[in-house]
Amino acid sequence: MEGKYHILYVDDEADNLAVFKGFFKKHYVISTALSAEEAIQILENEQVDLVVSDQRMPRMTGVEMFERIRKRYPDIIRIILTGYSDLQAVIDAINKGKVYHYLAKPWNPEELKIILDNSLESYTLKQLSRRLVEENAELSLAAERREKANILSQFELLKSQINPHFLFNSMNILAALIPEDPAKAVEFTTRFSKVYRRLLELREQPLVTLEQETEFVDSYLFLQKMRFSESLQIDIDIPQEVLRQYCLPPFTLQILVENAIKHNVVAAEQPLRIRIAWLPGGKLEVGNNLQLRGTPVPSTGLGLNILKSRFELISHEPVEFIQTDGQYIVRVPLIEEG
Repeated sequence: MEGKYHILYVDDEADNLAVFKGFFKKHYVISTALSAEEAIQILENEQVDLVVSDQRMPRMTGVEMFERIRKRYPDIIRIILTGYSDLQAVIDAINKGKVYHYLAKPWNPEELKIILDNSLESYTLKQLSRRLVEENAELSLAAERREKANILSQFELLKSQINPHFLFNSMNILAALIPEDPAKAVEFTTRFSKVYRRLLELREQPLVTLEQETEFVDSYLFLQKMRFSESLQIDIDIPQEVLRQYCLPPFTLQILVENAIKHNVVAAEQPLRIRIAWLPGGKLEVGNNLQLRGTPVPSTGLGLNILKSRFELISHEPVEFIQTDGQYIVRVPLIEEG
């Protein structure tokens, strides 16, 4: 019997049950019940695919039974039989019992077999469709979880790169300060410890507010100006109401400012001017006058690679790099708070 559909036939006349079973037992697994109550008990204990029921039965009609079982077994196919030309029974069967088919008695075996086969085919397709939807949902969820885990893994890797990168470049500044101005080198070390502590706090966050980011880059620029004084000029033009409206990965501005200082001449006769500005439409622009060093500074490109990779993980908009004859501009997309 494995692989056969299970049909339950309900009728208060035992002869009808016997005839039905005799006709269809070679095609399906057949169970029979003399009452709606007995049918409900069978449904509680066995897996049934389709129920055929007589309408006129004592205590509970076929429609009343279907109305009860469809709430608990909504997927079971339901077919109603009646020997009376009762239009209301047909309407009730459709509206209340949500039957698949209505058939008048006496039924024709060949006709009923076609109806049973069609209804079970519909049942199979419905079950298959549901399984495919569920499997697709499970696959989508699994893919989403994998993608999230992958993003978190990549983000952790990028965060781990920021720490030594910042430390390495700050130590270069300190090394340059020591022979030039030992007193400033000592002050730089004190200030640096405070900035570095702040870095350790922010690096644990995937995003920080624009306000937090500008506060951090202000501290970082203070260290830079200890070395370059008025040779380094900074203009930050961001409306106050925007500072808490947008977010971005921590140290975005620090990386861009550091990149500008590293690759350009910073001197009293050639001051480096860096401008940080908010652009309508949710972008931030960091630009500087282009005055490249005569001897290129050795660079791994790690800072900008970190920056591009982090934005690729959180935004569909790319980081833009624009170079003209006199300017170098970077535009990064901002993430709206919440």
